[in-house]
Amino acid sequence: MNHYFSEKPDIKSQRKKIKYTIENKEMEFITDNGVFSKSKIDFGTDLMLKTFIKNFKTKKSFDVLDIGCGYGIVSVVLKTFYPLSSVTLSDVNERALELSEENLKNHNINDYKIVKSFAFDNISDKYDIIMSNPPIRAGKETIFKIYEGAYEHLNNKGEFYCVIQTKHGAKSTQKKLEEIFGNCETLTIDGGYRIYKAKKN
Repeated sequence: MNHYFSEKPDIKSQRKKIKYTIENKEMEFITDNGVFSKSKIDFGTDLMLKTFIKNFKTKKSFDVLDIGCGYGIVSVVLKTFYPLSSVTLSDVNERALELSEENLKNHNINDYKIVKSFAFDNISDKYDIIMSNPPIRAGKETIFKIYEGAYEHLNNKGEFYCVIQTKHGAKSTQKKLEEIFGNCETLTIDGGYRIYKAKKN
């Protein structure tokens, strides 16, 4: 069966351009069949980005991991608003990684790192910020593996941000993050989604 977390989506390619506006900045992204939220920027990712920009005030340089990057929206937005940041994008989906690279270049972003990885299997570096819209359809075991890996791959005082729908297990995510990190802050609740932040102390 074909999923957006398949390594090589076997669904026929049908590229399209979609528009996205955040904080009065207009952007355009190339998407395709076989990647997550191909028709529009999904509500959860949009909410996570807006919440991050609202809460994260520093403009200094920091290292970000965009895990499960899809077609690259998180990294493009972060590099646009925080040009001193260093972004690493990872996904197991090869089509998603190709789109990410194209979308980064289309926004004149040339300093980035792309890693093909299932969860943290091929990731060795540590980061100041890790952001995730976890692949719910991949199952709780995979999602919890991402949370555990995030803790291991954060620098001290590093922060993990994620979005999850209330009906898709937000409470179990909160419980798991509290178990791993010793804390979990609910930053936003909107439209049936929750944005969580967990800090590595």
